[in-house]
Amino acid sequence: MAKQEQTMTTSDFNLEKLNTRDLSAHVAASIQVGGNIAVFGRRGTGKTEISKQEIKKAGLHECYINLSVLERVDLGGYPNIMTADAKRKFVDFLLPSFYEPMFEGNKGVVALLDEVDKADPSLWAPLLEFTQFKSINGRTLPNLKAVIMTGNLISEGGARPSLPLLDRAEKYLVEADATSWLEWAGKVGHIHPSITAYIIDHPKDLFGAVDPEDRYADPSPRGWSRASDILYQGEQHGWSTALLNKKVCGCVGKDAGIKYSNYYEYYQELLPMIEKVYQGENVSDVYNILEPTKKLVACMITCARLATQLDQADENEPPVSVKHVGKFLQRVSYENVLVAVRSQIQIERLVKFNLDEHPDWADVLNLINKQVDD
Repeated sequence: MAKQEQTMTTSDFNLEKLNTRDLSAHVAASIQVGGNIAVFGRRGTGKTEISKQEIKKAGLHECYINLSVLERVDLGGYPNIMTADAKRKFVDFLLPSFYEPMFEGNKGVVALLDEVDKADPSLWAPLLEFTQFKSINGRTLPNLKAVIMTGNLISEGGARPSLPLLDRAEKYLVEADATSWLEWAGKVGHIHPSITAYIIDHPKDLFGAVDPEDRYADPSPRGWSRASDILYQGEQHGWSTALLNKKVCGCVGKDAGIKYSNYYEYYQELLPMIEKVYQGENVSDVYNILEPTKKLVACMITCARLATQLDQADENEPPVSVKHVGKFLQRVSYENVLVAVRSQIQIERLVKFNLDEHPDWADVLNLINKQVDD
């Protein structure tokens, strides 16, 4: 069995590479000008989710179409021969219901064509018309503003789409690095802090190998996200640590899951100390004797919990925990503060609640800024 170290693509397929942050900007720009864009990358990199987010931000209607389950008539329509007038020489085509918003109403539509790498070749012909002319069977789709196509790599079961189809779109290869994924995780706020800490320490484990050979399970951003959901739900239902660790292995594979298990044990061990932080107690004596990894996990838990509370609070009435967490971070090494604040709380929350003006946060943020400038 090949050693599972490779985490990126073996070929760039002569495509311009984007990270997930840049992908958001490119998708948004293509939607704005009514263009076509094709995005390829490894499973779980956020291609479809980012596209959905940008369509929503643009205030347009999303028309999601999974090409892997369609045949030509599903896209091009069925001849309406049953109701045709015998005296007429022509028939109309009955189109699927997903075309309805492209014809009716005044709201612009973005078609999200998912799994283009797994589309039946019979779809290439109608897709050429759909993408180039924004029409189907010669019928103009007046509300169709832009087309986004997403697909996986050949090594993950995909196939290269028709070149004439690709000629009708911008084409990019997206690679989700740990930094951009952690930035996304901090924004959405549902990645378990123990997983965030693990990926910070083991960025290569965000993905498994490009060619998994005989493996049925390997890490992926989607796998880690699913593991986070299971951890949160399992904690609510009182599942045992052993069961939860097995569940994580089931999401990301045995190798990464076993390595991660220590981080979840640290998480549980540190919770009582974090509770004292939120009660305003000074925990420096306990924190200072922790090993480095546990210190990082403690900072991640503390900041992740504060981010959740800020999201639920009114910006004019920040929770009292802002003060307690600020005092705790004043006694923590700037490296851990920098990582935890950037990945969990993030600049948007700092600005929204004016934490740079908060007496217990000003020194913390000044220290971060000074170290970054240096």
